[in-house]
Amino acid sequence: MPTHEWGTQPEMFGPLHAHRLGRIVREVERLPDGSRVLDGAVGLGTLAAQLQGRGFRVTGIDYSFEAALHVKRTSSIPVVVGDMTRMPFRDGAFDGVTSGETLEHLEHDGAAAGEIRRVLREDGLCVTTVPALMSLWSTSDVYYEHRRRYSREQLRALFQSAGMRVAKASYWGFPLALIYDYVLLRPMNRRRAKHRIDDDAMLGTVRRAGKSRMLVAFVRALFTIDELFSWVPFGPGLLLVARRTS
Repeated sequence: MPTHEWGTQPEMFGPLHAHRLGRIVREVERLPDGSRVLDGAVGLGTLAAQLQGRGFRVTGIDYSFEAALHVKRTSSIPVVVGDMTRMPFRDGAFDGVTSGETLEHLEHDGAAAGEIRRVLREDGLCVTTVPALMSLWSTSDVYYEHRRRYSREQLRALFQSAGMRVAKASYWGFPLALIYDYVLLRPMNRRRAKHRIDDDAMLGTVRRAGKSRMLVAFVRALFTIDELFSWVPFGPGLLLVARRTS
């Protein structure tokens, strides 16, 4: 049974979400203007909208009918309801594929990696993020309905086994994003698991704060300090960039 209502998870909005999407967008911007990009899973459509705003031709896919309906109602982005392990697209249909915080939810993540490769054109770009390191597993992972967290080696092997060339696999979020996770997100998620957001004044306040553009921008700016520690092989998140090989 789901531990939350769709669209309420803090991993779908707030400064940490915005910071992570910014990292994905920077990698996708290596593609030429007008490139065809698939965003899976599209969720609230935040990443897809940013990519569309930068001139990419974006399509979304999500297993959730609610997600597809939300994106259809709030944007002009075409979106389909579908399974990332069996996507309804022809071979080589896209120049790029993004997958933000998706693989950890799937039972067959290897099948999803294989499908990502299949729908990419030759030398097409894949950018994906996942939560890192089982040593950081917490009640938040249960709340998010994660199946696993990944090491850099595991994520790299997953895409190499699917026939892709990994250009980058790097940890991110140490130390400030990790502190933010411990100090704010984990306690709030424990509370969210027990109370409806609409019935809890504190949770309602946190949700409103997480959607404040000014506050999100300020905290997100603080997270850029973590880039000074990017050489440390540790962090709450992993970003992988890979290319489809022939």
